[in-house]
Amino acid sequence: MNYLSVDNISKAFSDKLLFENISFGIEKGDGGKVTFNENVRIGYLEQLPKFDPNLTIEDVIATGHTDVMRVIKRYEEALVNQVNLDKATAEMDTMQAWSYELRLKQLLSTFEINDLTQKVGTLSGGQVKRLALALVLLDDPDMLFLDEPTNHLDMQMVEWLEDYLTQSNVTLFMVTHDRYFLDRVCNKILEMYHGTIYTHKGNFDYYVKKSREREENKRIAAEKAGQMMKHELEWIRSTPQARTGKAKARIDAFYDLKEKARMIRDNTEIQFGLDMQRLGGKILEMKGVTKKWDNLYLLKDFDYIFKKGERIGIIGKNGVGKSTFLNMITGHEAPDSGTIVVGETVVYGYYTQGGIKFDENKTVLDTIRDIAEVVYYGKDMVYTADKLLAHFMFPYSMHRQPVALLSGGEKRRLYLLTILIKNPNFLILDEPTNDLDILTLQNGLARPLFPRPDRRPAVCFRRRRGGERLHGQLFAISRMA
Repeated sequence: MNYLSVDNISKAFSDKLLFENISFGIEKGDGGKVTFNENVRIGYLEQLPKFDPNLTIEDVIATGHTDVMRVIKRYEEALVNQVNLDKATAEMDTMQAWSYELRLKQLLSTFEINDLTQKVGTLSGGQVKRLALALVLLDDPDMLFLDEPTNHLDMQMVEWLEDYLTQSNVTLFMVTHDRYFLDRVCNKILEMYHGTIYTHKGNFDYYVKKSREREENKRIAAEKAGQMMKHELEWIRSTPQARTGKAKARIDAFYDLKEKARMIRDNTEIQFGLDMQRLGGKILEMKGVTKKWDNLYLLKDFDYIFKKGERIGIIGKNGVGKSTFLNMITGHEAPDSGTIVVGETVVYGYYTQGGIKFDENKTVLDTIRDIAEVVYYGKDMVYTADKLLAHFMFPYSMHRQPVALLSGGEKRRLYLLTILIKNPNFLILDEPTNDLDILTLQNGLARPLFPRPDRRPAVCFRRRRGGERLHGQLFAISRMA
């Protein structure tokens, strides 16, 4: 049974081509003009779910953000007006809406959403993601579209979602950079690279193996084409063109060779280093720090002395106050009692979970120039704004593009750059791996950006779980048996 057909589609933003003439399909149990089967119920989890922050959780549920709620409302109206009651009843049967309240209570309990009077604006990023996921699953969809589903979720919630998806009969189509999540739930990968889709019937390791084989074959072919092209280039320069049909065919073959010679994977990586201000002996001391909400303690009489060179990870369930803890460290929020003393030489670089609000109309280059025209590293090295961007995997062709054309991951990488060029010696990273691709994680966060050991910053960060993420933008499809 066909769920989805994608035929020869292309997409571009301004002059930025995302993909061109790609086609694929998804059958029931497979698990890629777009045509949906009208009898298939679709569930879609956005990368960044948005709700009115002034609404309570109860209001969000009641205002019909789900298909099942809309069916229930139509049934209630038909019951009152005695119009189209048979049709409304049939919809209730199809959507299994009679058990709505029971399913809702079970989902909310599973996702630890207990206080329905709480306003959405007071929820953490992870709690908002849980609420959005609960509303999507409430519809009991036949097919799930998930955009970066593990972002903001704690380890316990990710493990629950893995178990749910592996045991469910739902057909799954998702975009993710989380290789471990993908390995556990998916058995087919569609790799999107340079506007082309490559299909890999297997898990992440299989994709890596086949992708490397393909690119190695391309590299060998490109090298051979390059060698032949040198010989043909000499002939082109020494021979009047289009004198005979045979010559014209050889000229056409030359341009084919030229195209093949260019087909080598771009192995761009972050090449970046800054000269930090030396970090003194006294960094950060917390003495008797207490913080609570109502009767819930985040910290109680907490003592800690941060030491030079430490790499501290903070873990915990969604909503327990991890971001609040980081806000207290950086002075954005005061403790209820106790003292937090910051060393005189400390320069914070605070990479927040919510990021910053860019001026979407500004170019990528102007965004960096607003912070610094040049940055110095040591005595001899000077980075201009355009060179900074190039070293941070923003090619020169992107510099004049407005920020609005960047993807979510590119915006997060640009945000990280705006933090680092301010020369921090104490990095505070709140959910740093969200939306970032494997190259940024491996070459940026996983290895030192600051090569001099005496100038490396102290780091305090929230971490959901470790490990690599996927290179590039990957679609993952899963068949649940």
